[in-house]
Amino acid sequence: MNRKPLALFAIALSLQIIIPSLVSSVKAQPTSANGSQSIQSRLAADVTFEPPGSDKPDDTAGGASRGSGCPQEVIITGGCVVPLMPGNRDGLTVTGRPTFFIYVPQNSAKEVFFSLEDQNNKNIYQTRIALTGKSGILQFTLPENAPSLEVGKNYRWAFVVVGEQGLRPDSPGIQGRIKRIEPDAALLSQLQNVTPIERAALYGKKGIWHETLASLAQARKLQPTDANLVSQWEQLLKSVGLEAIASQPLLN
Repeated sequence: MNRKPLALFAIALSLQIIIPSLVSSVKAQPTSANGSQSIQSRLAADVTFEPPGSDKPDDTAGGASRGSGCPQEVIITGGCVVPLMPGNRDGLTVTGRPTFFIYVPQNSAKEVFFSLEDQNNKNIYQTRIALTGKSGILQFTLPENAPSLEVGKNYRWAFVVVGEQGLRPDSPGIQGRIKRIEPDAALLSQLQNVTPIERAALYGKKGIWHETLASLAQARKLQPTDANLVSQWEQLLKSVGLEAIASQPLLN
């Protein structure tokens, strides 16, 4: 008896069973970029901030202490402009045109005034930023027409809310210090081909505040409904004493 036809029939039957199963498995895989990014964001390391050591901005950029600050109960009722910064308001950046974040309470002001001084107290850039009247977190990136921050230099920034009577000595405002540093070779290598959430985690471990926050904000904008990213954002702000505004929305 010739068994070859029976063997071929068995192989064909097996293929009819296996191939549809493989096709079904492939179709079940997520095909959207957002789906892939969402999985990556859940698998990424938690974003934490480790304060820098010797690289931190020094006092040559002028005083920027918290002073009396803004009490938590006043922030909750929307009574203060608050910088999204660690408690000492010192921050590192690796870019010449960093992004700043501030919480703006709901008010009638139409603008906020921004100024930047170098370590010799010389004003190098100033501008006005339009407000919407809504409470939330405003972000501002130093534009192309502003001087680029130089590596190793200290700078002082300030935001002042412009009321109906214009800029006044008693206008509500905040200030802080920033220093640009050169990222080391190891960090540059790790930053290759990573997602925004992974980038935020890498910057946070190095104590580079401005890019930690900016990368995490970018991740949230790409996936605004991702609960993990919302949680990461809130936990990061709480870790530097900003729990009162941790759940405030991003305005832009």
